Amino acid sequence: MVTRLDTVTASEWRAMTAQGGGARGRIADAMLALLKQGSGHFVFEADHLTHQLQTATRAARAGADDELVLTALFHDVAETFAPLTHAAVAAEMLRPYVREELYHVLRTHQDFQGRYYNEYLGLRADAYLAHADEPWFGLAITFSDEWDQASFDPAFPTEPLEHFEPMVRRLLAAPKSGRAAP
Repeated sequence: MVTRLDTVTASEWRAMTAQGGGARGRIADAMLALLKQGSGHFVFEADHLTHQLQTATRAARAGADDELVLTALFHDVAETFAPLTHAAVAAEMLRPYVREELYHVLRTHQDFQGRYYNEYLGLRADAYLAHADEPWFGLAITFSDEWDQASFDPAFPTEPLEHFEPMVRRLLAAPKSGRAAP
């Protein structure tokens, strides 16, 4: 029986991971549960869940690939428990599962969204310009302008979470090659 990590043997670690032990086998369930926690937590006219579903729906309808749709779906997943650092938290949660440019788009999306409200909070509206030389800058602008900032409309025809669930389960089943896994 394992009661301390400093006593675990290599064969015990292999046995646990072979059985789907640890968090890895439950990542999609845990992430979907976090997403659902946004229901009922309103931002203007839409709750967090609806906002994230709308952002993902807009990305999908614009022809974004599955990793980008996954990023859109989970971009604000940490908003309800880490509002000031939600972008960084969400980015680290998805980092093993998305390509590097999407990690950066997600990590910095508050800077890009700040163009719409930072001045009202006494913050710099041009914070996003710090990323102007990055190869993913254009994608971050698209993410912000066309999908994220436009997704607070309760009347927008939004795909339900069930529509995205197979993609979520497939992409979160295993980290991308060479990436650290939980």
